[in-house]
Amino acid sequence: MGDVFLSIRGRVLVNVEALNMTESVGNYVKHRRVPVFIPGSYTTYFVPAISGETIAHGFQQVLAEVAKNNNVPVCRLCEKGIFLKSTNNAVIYEAFKDLMDSGTKINSEFDFEKFIISNCIVEDVGGFLYAPGAGEKLSDEAKKKLSNMGIVDVRGRAKYGNLKRTSNFYTGYMIPVREALEGVTIEPQLHSRYALGTPFVEQQGQMIYYVELSSATYVFSLDIDTRYIGKTTFSYEHAGTVVVNDRTERLGVVFDALQKFLIEFMFGAKKTRFLPVVEWESMVLAVSDDVWTVPSPFSKDYIEKAEKKKSKVDCNTALYVYKHDGKESFEEVIINAINDAKKRIAGK
Repeated sequence: MGDVFLSIRGRVLVNVEALNMTESVGNYVKHRRVPVFIPGSYTTYFVPAISGETIAHGFQQVLAEVAKNNNVPVCRLCEKGIFLKSTNNAVIYEAFKDLMDSGTKINSEFDFEKFIISNCIVEDVGGFLYAPGAGEKLSDEAKKKLSNMGIVDVRGRAKYGNLKRTSNFYTGYMIPVREALEGVTIEPQLHSRYALGTPFVEQQGQMIYYVELSSATYVFSLDIDTRYIGKTTFSYEHAGTVVVNDRTERLGVVFDALQKFLIEFMFGAKKTRFLPVVEWESMVLAVSDDVWTVPSPFSKDYIEKAEKKKSKVDCNTALYVYKHDGKESFEEVIINAINDAKKRIAGK
């Protein structure tokens, strides 16, 4: 089987959105905003943004759901959308306690990483950082089971230091496209809840609150590198060792999850009452045998730049391009790119 690098860049119009909010100040809920610097004019704009963490959370949630439906291992926390991801021994216990009577023994950092990624595709693909604290409190049951596995000693003290696995997918902030920066605004909307006509009116007859909303054409970026999915990376002696028996199936699940994630736009906050109006303007998906990234869609000529880059640097790269006025639908372009990635993984 082969490895694939999938790079995605796009422009998406999102009207009336509250997809990424920050702190609440009283009854006022603020939209995330970031500074964006424009070369040439040397001007900085503070604009609405959607963080990479928001996108990553959405993708990992879809990945967990698709994996569970395909009987690919997901830990007890990740399957519920709780991405603490092996933070410490207490989290390890809660996430994997159903497996702790299987007789598995942890004798090295290699064994430790192997155990985690073998039993949770989300942590395999999205990475984790195990950083146990000196004063960590564990129940007697947790101490016993973790000790039997070799993760802690009989007193519950960690036997291993920090263990890090870098994410195999990369994403970043969604910000407005360059030509829209001057026109983007964030506007608070007034909302109220009533209790009139009920016995509760004396306590709180009406509650007023404000939610900041924005509309913009945003840039979108996401890359997936399959080289180390299903393989250990932390210990240099064993880096790149395949430790799962279902690697081809896992990669198929990753791409199925990505397809669903993109087509259904499955990320962002406040969608129960602030469901945005979404329309993709363009997207480029590059499927390659090695690292090859699509240029930033911040500038409107990014598709031409991608084609020019491919003419100079080609890692057996295939470009799948969606344009709003093009012949192929958005869904067709996504599905064709995903099918190409799957065929390469299968060695076809």
